[in-house]
Amino acid sequence: MRLPAYPLITVDPFFSIWSRSEKLYEDDTMLWCGQKKRISATVSVDGKTYRFIGKGVQPAIEQTDRKVTPYITYYTFKNEQVRLDVRFYTPLLIKELDCLSLPCSFIDCSVSSADGKSHEVSVKLSLGSEFCYNKTAKEIETSVESYKNSELVSMGLKNQTPLSESGDDVGANWGYYYLCGGKAEVGTDRKHRISSVCSGRTDASLEFNYIAAFDDVYSIEYMGEKLKGLWTESFADIKDAIIFCRDNRETLYKKLLAQNDVILKDAEDFGESYQAILTAAARQVLAGHKLVRNGKGELLYLSKECYSNGCINTVDVSYPAVPMFLIYNPELVKAMMTGIFEFSRSKAWNFDFAPHDIGQYPLADGQVYALRKTMNKYRRIIFTERRDYFDPKYHMPVEECGNMLVMSYAYYHFSGDDSQMKANYDLLEKWADYLIKQGVVLDNQLCTDDFAGHSEKNVNLAIKSIMGIACFDRISKALGKDTDAMETAKAFAKELVEKAEVNGYLSFSVGNEESWSLKYNMAWDLVFGFNLFDKGIYAAESRKYREELNEYGVPLDMRKDFTKTDWMLWASVLDESGENTRLFSESIVGYLRDTQDRYCFTDWYETKEPKECSFHHRTVQAGLWMPVLKKKA
Repeated sequence: MRLPAYPLITVDPFFSIWSRSEKLYEDDTMLWCGQKKRISATVSVDGKTYRFIGKGVQPAIEQTDRKVTPYITYYTFKNEQVRLDVRFYTPLLIKELDCLSLPCSFIDCSVSSADGKSHEVSVKLSLGSEFCYNKTAKEIETSVESYKNSELVSMGLKNQTPLSESGDDVGANWGYYYLCGGKAEVGTDRKHRISSVCSGRTDASLEFNYIAAFDDVYSIEYMGEKLKGLWTESFADIKDAIIFCRDNRETLYKKLLAQNDVILKDAEDFGESYQAILTAAARQVLAGHKLVRNGKGELLYLSKECYSNGCINTVDVSYPAVPMFLIYNPELVKAMMTGIFEFSRSKAWNFDFAPHDIGQYPLADGQVYALRKTMNKYRRIIFTERRDYFDPKYHMPVEECGNMLVMSYAYYHFSGDDSQMKANYDLLEKWADYLIKQGVVLDNQLCTDDFAGHSEKNVNLAIKSIMGIACFDRISKALGKDTDAMETAKAFAKELVEKAEVNGYLSFSVGNEESWSLKYNMAWDLVFGFNLFDKGIYAAESRKYREELNEYGVPLDMRKDFTKTDWMLWASVLDESGENTRLFSESIVGYLRDTQDRYCFTDWYETKEPKECSFHHRTVQAGLWMPVLKKKA
């Protein structure tokens, strides 16, 4: 399986390391955004040294195989004397939150004789000093210590300032990086700042097992409070977490194998290409989040809006991501919404609609998306007081109200837990009222389809609003409250069809009969069984998408040739045969195969040529699970 970049270490947005070359030794490894974060590795055989990870002066041992599964990446290297098998994996167990939040990742090396002879072998794994800082080199301290029968080597900046900056194309300027596995070494060469070395003879197969870890000290600033990663509730410190991983390596690996099998089994009805795109997305999605708990004891699952503006907990990033989490652990969907509800009650938020975000990663101190430039200096205290912080033209009112209402009902629908919607019913009611007042012919406002510019009378946005109103009806009924919101949703759906139907499908905007777009928000009508729209519309929409299908996908709408992978797969479920899901998946695999843009799996690219538009490492790729969610629902 060819990917633009291959996942190696996938923990969180500051510790997500990828290879962008077909051979693991052809280029240096990188942080998801392209910063060099060099993992280097060599194998020495009878005194002769070969490299197998990263650039270097040593000759490379030939890579003979590479295999990517949803949660494990495998490489094989071989020469006349030895065979070296390497596997990379992080214990991203989506149902076990203490493991999901662990900042530890495994690099396992197995060495065996290729010629039947005994050889003296050593494997050296190293992390470069640039792991410790963001772009500009700073003074680093290293440490070596023995702990519970292992040698740990670590490095970090001499002057630590946790959570000192935020943004998009940034690495952490704080925290400590660890290696464990063999004999610890500290080098003076920046390329090999800390190392761990294992040695033995190939009379039998050798297992050299390494753990790389990142202790960020504090993970998130939330409403002025510095929060540690959830893993710290289960472990005294990073050293205990590393030893836990060392002692439970095989158990964790087997659990990941089982998680692999579940994902591939769930996807098999839609073909190998669909399995392939879920494989490409799985680790990126989980490594784009951070799991913490606020001072009230509530779980927060906070995404970073990677390569867009770096926002944290963006509502219109959570919304497309929920299918995967509704399937495998709905509790994480609840944890995506908690911070939005809390910020909505802050002094700073004085609006009848839902906010867009709660800050810029890793600072969750209040929405920054529509922040006036003159208010930037107040970013870390937005939540504390009422000011004229925001420029109204950059808000996304219908978008975010619809998103929050749909997510709130979806969480209840798949979990049975009504506690969050009960505690926040007043906000949900206010947001539903806002949508009802807007009607179906919407004014010109921002929405998540703005990649080709603003639009008024947006039909797909109106569909989202209708879904939100219908979800509010189900929320109210579940809580024993009277409402006629479903009747309003039905009336709005009928009105929208009357105003926007063209040849059986719906136009991009009301009144524009020459237009079309992906109506991905309709997916919820099928998932929840609302039956707000006639099946004939789904069939006509699906036919239209097949007519507009280019080599690498269906455009988002008629204005440009680019697409969004998440929305394309959401729209595919309108075709009850599953054929569109298979066709669209094949087109996405074609993009992954042909693109020369060597970054993580982008969700925004051109459909007539394999070229990305922007966006890397985004959690919205969890939306690729919508066909599975619809099937299970």
